[in-house]
Amino acid sequence: PPLDVAGSRPPPSFAMNVAPRFAAALFGIAAPSAIAATSGVLRGGKASAILRTDLVTDEAQGSLALAPPANASAPGAEQSMSFAAAIKPIRIGRGGDSTKKSRGQEPKGVAGAGDQECGVTSKVTSASNKEDRCPTECPYFAQDRNDADFCTFVCVKEEQCAAMNPHTHIGDNKLGVCRSCIVDGCQKCDQSVLEDRCAECQAGYVLKDGKCHFKYAGEWMKYVGYVLIAIVVVVLIWVADMQLRPCTNESGLAHGLECRERAKVLMPADENGERNPWPLTTNLMRQPVAGTGMILHFRFQAALIVWGVTIALIWMAFCQFVDSDLWLLGTRRFGTPRMNCILVAWGYETQNALMWTKVLFLGIAYWVTVAMAFVYGVMQLRCFQETDYYNKTMKDFVAMVVGLPKITGDKPVEEDLKAKIEALTGEAVVGVSVAWDFQEFDEEISKVLKDEITAQIPTDPPRAPPEMNPLRQKFYNFEKTIFGLPDIDGGVESEGSEAYGEILEKLKQVNPEAAERLAGRSLAEATGPDSMKALMLSLHTSPRAFVVFNTQEAMESAVEKLKDGFEFEGAEGLTLETLTAEPDTVQWANFGHASPQEKAMKLAAGFGIIGLACLFWAIVFYAPYAYYVMTF
Repeated sequence: PPLDVAGSRPPPSFAMNVAPRFAAALFGIAAPSAIAATSGVLRGGKASAILRTDLVTDEAQGSLALAPPANASAPGAEQSMSFAAAIKPIRIGRGGDSTKKSRGQEPKGVAGAGDQECGVTSKVTSASNKEDRCPTECPYFAQDRNDADFCTFVCVKEEQCAAMNPHTHIGDNKLGVCRSCIVDGCQKCDQSVLEDRCAECQAGYVLKDGKCHFKYAGEWMKYVGYVLIAIVVVVLIWVADMQLRPCTNESGLAHGLECRERAKVLMPADENGERNPWPLTTNLMRQPVAGTGMILHFRFQAALIVWGVTIALIWMAFCQFVDSDLWLLGTRRFGTPRMNCILVAWGYETQNALMWTKVLFLGIAYWVTVAMAFVYGVMQLRCFQETDYYNKTMKDFVAMVVGLPKITGDKPVEEDLKAKIEALTGEAVVGVSVAWDFQEFDEEISKVLKDEITAQIPTDPPRAPPEMNPLRQKFYNFEKTIFGLPDIDGGVESEGSEAYGEILEKLKQVNPEAAERLAGRSLAEATGPDSMKALMLSLHTSPRAFVVFNTQEAMESAVEKLKDGFEFEGAEGLTLETLTAEPDTVQWANFGHASPQEKAMKLAAGFGIIGLACLFWAIVFYAPYAYYVMTF
């Protein structure tokens, strides 16, 4: 575009910059014409002989100078150009007029390879060489802080470093720069000497012989180390003692190994009745090893991999066919202030020149992700439907009643509901499981159920532990404490009394009458089966119950017959619905707590926790980083 009234040049439009490049990429248009249209150099409809020109803008005069490359032929000659060369963006190097002074200083030139001079200030640009070294007479690069410009450096002797920048008074022979002192914990360097000495230490450090030492270090750290070593030794002895102990409970060990074996995911029994492990070649995206959910999970993992590889290939295509500098952005090493200035200048210009590629890449990545998400969702749904169709599970025989009224536990709800559904549908019902509202007593009821199941397992009666040496006896007592092992001598009266008190307090809020009846009993009566029965009778039903039929066809027939709803215990509008969840995934304690208000509260609590986590991250992790960057 032409210069405007202020003498500046606006950026090329989309039609002049991006469109010709993609026309060459997508439709095979001649690359020289495309690059000629981009740079505005057209002669008789054909491209000039200028190939991969370096465009240098004189900021003072606003003029343009087109410098042909060294291998360019005579003016007017036609040359071919590769696709990669045609679409590579033109580099724009900006530098001041070397014939004029800048803000009253000596003339500043652009630093190049091998042209460093002592005492001459030069401003580095993206074209400067990071590996340049100063002459041996003045071997150190110093950042010139005596002018108002930035990224200006001058070659000086070590004794001249402080004159250029008071904070970098030491000459580093390895880096070839003037730097500040390198002392751990130092707040202010000692500028009276040309060595690494500190004049003032940071908080928590003390100054001694020019070095900063941790103030709180002392003999106590040595004793802490001794204590830690002693703890490690005791733990090793404990582990060795457990390994050397004789087996005194063979039946318990056999039962534990049996439970462990049953917990393994094994193949169906073969003709010999044996169940073997699944082979490593099993396709977990197709084989229902542990249900439909496992298949969908591994398909999700595969979809993530395919999506990541696809996005990476798109970016690699941009790097390969648009500009190879996309491979380098964010990977070039940094180092001295001079190297950093060169790196920042190069990165700034390259980022601006290639910003359109990043924007286009983000657009492509977004729409590719959206398309893949839709395809993934359809594929997951079809997989679930197919797997569910070919595999019969417990949910295929169960329907759920919705809208059940509140009924206390002293009524035979299961039997009455079973008889009602059988009378309305004509289908035989195996049984009914009511979802009771027992969230307040979940811990106590779960403990009773666990104890009942444990009591049904045939095990040897408890027996006293064998004779032990004093050290092993101490280890054994410690294990009983931390692992909660039962004491054969008893001593659980206080624990039962405390648990019973908690039950009474909770029951007073739900059913005061039942709590009053239990409060008049002794601890032995209250902790027995009758007290738990009284507690169960005081509960009430949630709005849902599960009905089990003999066949899937019977379940579907009952759902169809009761699609208009039915009445039960004076409540109208009860419905029978099919399920997509398996019995082992049901959270029984959560029934009765799914009202719109409770859902809204849980949703608000979830967002609140996420917000607090983000706030914690912002304050603890991001704020220090942002403060460091802003004050660098």
